[in-house]
Amino acid sequence: MANLMSRLPRGWRAAQRSAARRRRRASAAARGMAPRLAAVLGAFGVGALADRFIFDRANARRRRHIARERGLAKLRRRSREAVRRAKYMEGVAEGVAHRAAHAMPGVGTRKEPLDDLSLAQKVEGEAFRQAGVSKAHVSVNAEGGVVYLRGRLDSEREIEELVRAAGAVEGVKRVENKLHTPQAATSEQGS
Repeated sequence: MANLMSRLPRGWRAAQRSAARRRRRASAAARGMAPRLAAVLGAFGVGALADRFIFDRANARRRRHIARERGLAKLRRRSREAVRRAKYMEGVAEGVAHRAAHAMPGVGTRKEPLDDLSLAQKVEGEAFRQAGVSKAHVSVNAEGGVVYLRGRLDSEREIEELVRAAGAVEGVKRVENKLHTPQAATSEQGS
């Protein structure tokens, strides 16, 4: 029995070695066969194309023209797609630049001066609110950054506060005060 056991592993090892040799030979043959097979298939493909586009007297000319036109059409399509992508990326870059420039308030901003109507409305909104004065009897006009306040207010203190608040509004260069109190209006009419 000991004799049998000593022989088994040796035979088993030999069988393993011979199987490995067979696998190596088969893979080497397959590796040597792959380039040959590729060459045969490539030659067959070239021959089929030559037969279809050169040697076929009835249809070869038409097929060549169709192939040329398809190729040119594909190039034109790709060119248009490239232009479209470039324009899209240009827009994306502009958007990124715009976001970057406006990311922090006050940085990179250049405010255009307000037109006269907008400036007058801004003065009406801000100055009257700050001064706590009624707009009922006051007219606000603006010309070239100069604000004209015309009308009547109840006291001199209100007039001074409104003039000061109007001068503090952004975009106002100067304030022309044409305001008066009810007492001043009656004294002027009496004289």
